[in-house]
Amino acid sequence: MAIASALVLVAGLANGEATQQSTEYSAYLMAYFTDYIDDPSPDRAYGLRYAYSKDARNWKALNNGKPVFDAKAYLRDPFVKRVKGKFHMVHTKGMEYPTIFHWESTDLINWKGGEIDVVHPSGNKAWAPEFFYVESEDLFYVYWASNYEDLHTMHYVTTKDWTDITPERSDIFYNIGMHDIDLTIVEHDGTYYGFHKPGAAEDFMGNRLSVSKSLKPGEVTFGKDGPGKVVFPDSHKGGTEGPEVIKLIGQDKWYIYGDPFAAPLEAWETTDFVKYTKIPVTTPLGAKHCSMIPITQKELDTLLKEYPNTRTPADPGQNDSSSQN
Repeated sequence: MAIASALVLVAGLANGEATQQSTEYSAYLMAYFTDYIDDPSPDRAYGLRYAYSKDARNWKALNNGKPVFDAKAYLRDPFVKRVKGKFHMVHTKGMEYPTIFHWESTDLINWKGGEIDVVHPSGNKAWAPEFFYVESEDLFYVYWASNYEDLHTMHYVTTKDWTDITPERSDIFYNIGMHDIDLTIVEHDGTYYGFHKPGAAEDFMGNRLSVSKSLKPGEVTFGKDGPGKVVFPDSHKGGTEGPEVIKLIGQDKWYIYGDPFAAPLEAWETTDFVKYTKIPVTTPLGAKHCSMIPITQKELDTLLKEYPNTRTPADPGQNDSSSQN
Protein backbone atom coordinates (compact mmCIF):
# COMPACT_ATOMS: atom_id res chain seq x y z
CA MET A 1 0.00 0.00 0.00
CA ALA A 2 1.62 3.25 -1.13
CA ILE A 3 1.82 6.17 1.26
CA ALA A 4 0.88 9.53 -0.21
CA SER A 5 3.39 12.34 -0.32
CA ALA A 6 3.47 14.45 2.80
CA LEU A 7 4.81 17.95 3.31
CA VAL A 8 7.07 17.45 6.30
CA LEU A 9 8.61 20.22 8.33
CA VAL A 10 12.05 18.71 8.35
CA ALA A 11 13.20 20.55 11.46
CA GLY A 12 10.90 18.26 13.41
CA LEU A 13 12.44 15.02 12.16
CA ALA A 14 14.49 12.83 14.46
CA ASN A 15 18.28 12.49 14.20
CA GLY A 16 18.84 15.98 12.89
CA GLU A 17 17.26 15.55 9.47
CA ALA A 18 16.82 19.31 9.38
CA THR A 19 17.01 22.01 6.76
CA GLN A 20 15.89 25.61 6.66
CA GLN A 21 12.73 24.85 4.74
CA SER A 22 10.00 22.30 4.36
CA THR A 23 10.83 19.30 2.17
CA GLU A 24 8.39 17.04 0.41
CA TYR A 25 9.32 13.46 1.09
CA SER A 26 7.53 10.85 -0.98
CA ALA A 27 9.74 7.75 -0.96
CA TYR A 28 12.23 5.80 1.10
CA LEU A 29 15.80 4.69 0.49
CA MET A 30 17.33 1.57 2.02
CA ALA A 31 21.10 1.18 2.34
CA TYR A 32 22.21 -2.40 2.85
CA PHE A 33 24.93 -4.94 2.19
CA THR A 34 24.92 -8.61 1.26
CA ASP A 35 27.03 -11.32 2.84
CA TYR A 36 27.58 -14.21 0.45
CA ILE A 37 30.42 -15.94 2.27
CA ASP A 38 30.54 -18.74 -0.29
CA ASP A 39 30.85 -16.29 -3.20
CA PRO A 40 33.25 -13.43 -2.33
CA SER A 41 33.19 -11.82 -5.78
CA PRO A 42 32.86 -8.01 -5.76
CA ASP A 43 29.32 -8.17 -7.12
CA ARG A 44 28.13 -10.52 -4.41
CA ALA A 45 30.03 -9.89 -1.16
CA TYR A 46 29.66 -6.79 0.97
CA GLY A 47 29.56 -3.31 -0.59
CA LEU A 48 26.96 -0.54 -0.30
CA ARG A 49 23.70 -1.29 -2.08
CA TYR A 50 20.50 0.72 -2.44
CA ALA A 51 16.82 -0.12 -2.68
CA TYR A 52 13.80 2.17 -2.82
CA SER A 53 10.19 1.97 -1.75
CA LYS A 54 7.03 4.05 -1.70
CA ASP A 55 5.64 2.43 1.45
CA ALA A 56 8.76 1.29 3.41
CA ARG A 57 7.53 -2.30 3.09
CA ASN A 58 7.98 -3.31 -0.54
CA TRP A 59 11.53 -2.62 -1.69
CA LYS A 60 13.14 -2.75 -5.12
CA ALA A 61 16.91 -2.93 -5.51
CA LEU A 62 18.73 -0.31 -7.56
CA ASN A 63 21.62 -1.01 -9.94
CA ASN A 64 20.50 -4.63 -10.41
CA GLY A 65 21.35 -5.27 -6.77
CA LYS A 66 25.04 -4.50 -7.34
CA PRO A 67 27.17 -2.15 -5.20
CA VAL A 68 26.78 1.58 -5.79
CA PHE A 69 29.94 2.70 -3.99
CA ASP A 70 33.46 1.32 -3.55
CA ALA A 71 34.86 2.07 -0.08
CA LYS A 72 38.12 0.25 -0.95
CA ALA A 73 37.36 -2.03 2.00
CA TYR A 74 34.75 -4.50 3.12
CA LEU A 75 31.62 -2.52 3.84
CA ARG A 76 29.14 -3.99 6.30
CA ASP A 77 26.24 -2.51 8.27
CA PRO A 78 25.87 0.78 6.34
CA PHE A 79 24.04 3.45 8.34
CA VAL A 80 22.93 6.54 6.40
CA LYS A 81 21.18 9.62 7.78
CA ARG A 82 20.55 13.17 6.60
CA VAL A 83 21.84 15.88 8.94
CA LYS A 84 21.56 19.59 8.14
CA GLY A 85 21.13 19.02 4.42
CA LYS A 86 24.02 16.58 4.11
CA PHE A 87 24.08 12.79 4.09
CA HIS A 88 26.41 11.00 6.48
CA MET A 89 27.27 7.31 6.29
CA VAL A 90 29.16 5.15 8.76
CA HIS A 91 29.87 1.44 8.40
CA THR A 92 31.84 -1.49 9.73
CA LYS A 93 35.13 -2.30 8.03
CA GLY A 94 35.13 -5.97 8.90
CA MET A 95 34.85 -8.46 11.73
CA GLU A 96 38.02 -7.61 13.67
CA TYR A 97 39.09 -4.02 13.05
CA PRO A 98 39.03 -1.28 15.75
CA THR A 99 38.03 1.28 13.12
CA ILE A 100 34.93 2.58 11.39
CA PHE A 101 34.42 4.49 8.16
CA HIS A 102 32.66 7.85 7.89
CA TRP A 103 31.57 9.44 4.61
CA GLU A 104 29.68 12.59 3.62
CA SER A 105 27.63 13.29 0.50
CA THR A 106 25.21 15.86 -0.86
CA ASP A 107 23.60 13.53 -3.40
CA LEU A 108 23.91 9.92 -2.13
CA ILE A 109 26.16 9.23 -5.11
CA ASN A 110 29.50 10.95 -4.50
CA TRP A 111 31.02 10.28 -1.08
CA LYS A 112 34.07 11.79 0.64
CA GLY A 113 35.60 10.52 3.85
CA GLY A 114 37.55 7.56 5.12
CA GLU A 115 38.65 5.39 8.00
CA ILE A 116 38.61 6.51 11.65
CA ASP A 117 40.29 4.83 14.63
CA VAL A 118 37.68 4.71 17.39
CA VAL A 119 39.02 2.26 19.97
CA HIS A 120 42.38 0.89 21.13
CA PRO A 121 43.42 -2.22 19.18
CA SER A 122 42.65 -4.26 22.31
CA GLY A 123 39.01 -3.43 21.64
CA ASN A 124 39.43 -5.78 18.70
CA LYS A 125 36.38 -4.62 16.74
CA ALA A 126 33.99 -1.74 16.03
CA TRP A 127 30.76 -3.33 14.90
CA ALA A 128 27.68 -1.70 13.39
CA PRO A 129 28.54 1.97 14.02
CA GLU A 130 25.71 4.48 14.03
CA PHE A 131 25.20 8.06 15.15
CA PHE A 132 22.49 10.30 16.51
CA TYR A 133 22.68 14.04 15.96
CA VAL A 134 21.30 16.07 18.88
CA GLU A 135 20.34 19.41 17.36
CA SER A 136 20.15 21.30 20.68
CA GLU A 137 23.78 20.37 21.38
CA ASP A 138 24.97 20.53 17.75
CA LEU A 139 26.63 17.22 18.55
CA PHE A 140 26.92 13.79 16.96
CA TYR A 141 26.80 10.85 19.35
CA VAL A 142 28.65 8.06 17.52
CA TYR A 143 28.30 4.55 18.94
CA TRP A 144 29.32 0.98 18.11
CA ALA A 145 30.11 -2.38 19.77
CA SER A 146 33.67 -3.22 20.84
CA ASN A 147 35.21 -5.71 23.24
CA TYR A 148 35.32 -4.87 26.95
CA GLU A 149 36.18 -7.48 29.60
CA ASP A 150 35.51 -10.28 27.11
CA LEU A 151 32.07 -8.92 26.25
CA HIS A 152 30.72 -7.04 23.24
CA THR A 153 29.82 -3.71 24.82
CA MET A 154 28.41 -0.47 23.42
CA HIS A 155 31.02 2.31 23.16
CA TYR A 156 30.59 5.91 22.06
CA VAL A 157 32.30 9.20 21.28
CA THR A 158 30.93 12.67 20.56
CA THR A 159 31.95 15.04 17.80
CA LYS A 160 30.80 18.20 16.10
CA ASP A 161 32.57 17.71 12.78
CA TRP A 162 34.08 14.18 12.72
CA THR A 163 37.66 15.53 12.82
CA ASP A 164 38.46 15.01 16.51
CA ILE A 165 37.54 11.35 17.06
CA THR A 166 40.33 9.33 18.69
CA PRO A 167 40.48 6.07 20.66
CA GLU A 168 41.45 8.09 23.74
CA ARG A 169 38.15 9.99 23.62
CA SER A 170 35.90 6.96 23.28
CA ASP A 171 34.25 5.39 26.32
CA ILE A 172 31.64 2.87 27.41
CA PHE A 173 28.17 4.13 26.45
CA TYR A 174 26.40 1.69 28.76
CA ASN A 175 27.07 -1.83 30.01
CA ILE A 176 24.41 -4.47 30.69
CA GLY A 177 26.90 -7.11 31.89
CA MET A 178 26.45 -9.37 28.88
CA HIS A 179 27.09 -9.22 25.15
CA ASP A 180 25.25 -6.32 23.54
CA ILE A 181 25.46 -5.13 19.93
CA ASP A 182 23.60 -3.31 17.16
CA LEU A 183 22.18 -0.32 19.03
CA THR A 184 20.00 2.04 17.00
CA ILE A 185 18.35 5.14 18.46
CA VAL A 186 15.22 7.07 17.54
CA GLU A 187 13.70 10.03 19.39
CA HIS A 188 10.04 10.85 19.86
CA ASP A 189 8.46 13.46 22.16
CA GLY A 190 11.63 13.91 24.20
CA THR A 191 12.35 10.21 24.76
CA TYR A 192 15.20 8.28 23.16
CA TYR A 193 14.32 4.72 22.22
CA GLY A 194 17.30 2.39 21.96
CA PHE A 195 16.74 -0.87 20.09
CA HIS A 196 19.56 -3.40 20.44
CA LYS A 197 20.56 -7.07 20.42
CA PRO A 198 21.66 -8.43 23.83
CA GLY A 199 23.18 -11.81 24.63
CA ALA A 200 25.17 -14.30 22.62
CA ALA A 201 23.64 -15.78 19.49
CA GLU A 202 22.78 -19.02 21.25
CA ASP A 203 20.96 -17.15 24.05
CA PHE A 204 18.02 -16.28 21.77
CA MET A 205 17.12 -13.19 23.81
CA GLY A 206 15.42 -11.46 20.92
CA ASN A 207 15.80 -7.77 20.12
CA ARG A 208 15.21 -5.44 23.05
CA LEU A 209 14.27 -1.85 23.84
CA SER A 210 15.71 0.51 26.46
CA VAL A 211 14.72 4.15 26.91
CA SER A 212 16.42 7.33 28.08
CA LYS A 213 15.61 11.02 28.38
CA SER A 214 19.18 12.02 27.56
CA LEU A 215 22.23 10.78 25.70
CA LYS A 216 24.66 12.79 27.83
CA PRO A 217 27.30 10.93 29.87
CA GLY A 218 26.02 10.34 33.39
CA GLU A 219 22.42 10.93 32.31
CA VAL A 220 21.83 8.20 29.74
CA THR A 221 19.71 5.38 31.19
CA PHE A 222 20.12 2.74 28.50
CA GLY A 223 20.98 -0.49 30.29
CA LYS A 224 19.55 0.57 33.65
CA ASP A 225 16.82 -2.03 33.12
CA GLY A 226 19.33 -4.71 32.14
CA PRO A 227 18.78 -6.04 28.62
CA GLY A 228 15.44 -4.21 28.37
CA LYS A 229 12.01 -5.16 27.06
CA VAL A 230 11.61 -7.72 24.27
CA VAL A 231 10.43 -5.98 21.09
CA PHE A 232 10.54 -8.93 18.74
CA PRO A 233 11.91 -12.47 19.10
CA ASP A 234 14.67 -14.22 17.26
CA SER A 235 13.72 -15.89 14.00
CA HIS A 236 12.65 -19.52 14.18
CA LYS A 237 15.49 -20.17 11.73
CA GLY A 238 18.12 -18.65 14.02
CA GLY A 239 19.02 -15.43 15.78
CA THR A 240 17.85 -12.00 14.64
CA GLU A 241 19.98 -8.88 15.03
CA GLY A 242 20.54 -5.46 13.46
CA PRO A 243 17.30 -3.67 14.45
CA GLU A 244 16.71 -0.57 12.32
CA VAL A 245 13.84 1.92 12.42
CA ILE A 246 12.08 4.05 9.81
CA LYS A 247 9.40 6.61 10.70
CA LEU A 248 6.66 6.72 8.11
CA ILE A 249 6.23 9.98 6.22
CA GLY A 250 3.62 12.21 7.82
CA GLN A 251 2.60 9.59 10.41
CA ASP A 252 3.34 8.68 14.01
CA LYS A 253 4.08 5.13 12.94
CA TRP A 254 7.38 3.31 12.81
CA TYR A 255 8.62 0.11 11.16
CA ILE A 256 11.39 -1.76 12.96
CA TYR A 257 13.37 -4.08 10.71
CA GLY A 258 15.39 -7.04 11.97
CA ASP A 259 18.10 -9.09 10.28
CA PRO A 260 17.69 -12.87 10.85
CA PHE A 261 20.81 -15.00 10.50
CA ALA A 262 19.20 -17.39 8.01
CA ALA A 263 16.14 -15.67 6.56
CA PRO A 264 15.17 -12.46 4.72
CA LEU A 265 14.76 -9.20 6.62
CA GLU A 266 11.69 -9.05 8.85
CA ALA A 267 9.72 -6.07 10.17
CA TRP A 268 7.37 -4.99 12.93
CA GLU A 269 5.07 -1.99 13.22
CA THR A 270 4.44 0.26 16.23
CA THR A 271 2.60 3.49 16.92
CA ASP A 272 3.48 3.79 20.61
CA PHE A 273 6.75 1.88 21.24
CA VAL A 274 4.73 -0.46 23.45
CA LYS A 275 2.92 -2.82 21.09
CA TYR A 276 4.67 -4.33 18.06
CA THR A 277 2.90 -6.15 15.23
CA LYS A 278 4.77 -8.20 12.65
CA ILE A 279 4.11 -7.11 9.07
CA PRO A 280 4.91 -8.73 5.70
CA VAL A 281 7.73 -7.08 3.76
CA THR A 282 9.51 -7.66 0.46
CA THR A 283 13.23 -6.87 0.46
CA PRO A 284 16.15 -7.22 -1.97
CA LEU A 285 17.72 -10.64 -2.36
CA GLY A 286 20.35 -11.22 0.32
CA ALA A 287 19.85 -7.85 2.03
CA LYS A 288 21.55 -7.64 5.43
CA HIS A 289 21.59 -5.06 8.25
CA CYS A 290 19.93 -2.16 6.50
CA SER A 291 19.25 1.48 7.32
CA MET A 292 16.45 3.57 5.84
CA ILE A 293 15.71 7.26 5.26
CA PRO A 294 12.93 9.32 3.64
CA ILE A 295 13.84 10.97 0.34
CA THR A 296 12.21 13.32 -2.15
CA GLN A 297 10.90 12.32 -5.56
CA LYS A 298 13.69 14.39 -7.13
CA GLU A 299 16.30 12.46 -5.14
CA LEU A 300 14.70 9.17 -6.14
CA ASP A 301 14.62 10.17 -9.81
CA THR A 302 18.32 11.04 -9.64
CA LEU A 303 19.15 7.67 -8.11
CA LEU A 304 17.02 5.81 -10.65
CA LYS A 305 18.89 7.57 -13.44
CA GLU A 306 22.31 6.95 -11.88
CA TYR A 307 21.63 3.33 -10.88
CA PRO A 308 19.09 1.92 -13.37
CA ASN A 309 17.99 -1.69 -13.42
CA THR A 310 18.73 -3.29 -16.77
CA ARG A 311 17.44 -6.75 -15.86
CA THR A 312 13.85 -7.84 -15.49
CA PRO A 313 12.71 -8.53 -11.92
CA ALA A 314 12.89 -12.28 -12.62
CA ASP A 315 16.60 -12.24 -13.45
CA PRO A 316 19.20 -13.47 -10.93
CA GLY A 317 20.50 -10.79 -8.61
CA GLN A 318 17.30 -8.77 -8.80
CA ASN A 319 14.88 -11.21 -7.18
CA ASP A 320 13.25 -9.96 -4.02
CA SER A 321 12.89 -11.92 -0.81
CA SER A 322 9.65 -11.88 1.12
CA SER A 323 9.10 -12.18 4.85
CA GLN A 324 5.54 -13.00 5.84
CA ASN A 325 3.68 -13.12 9.13
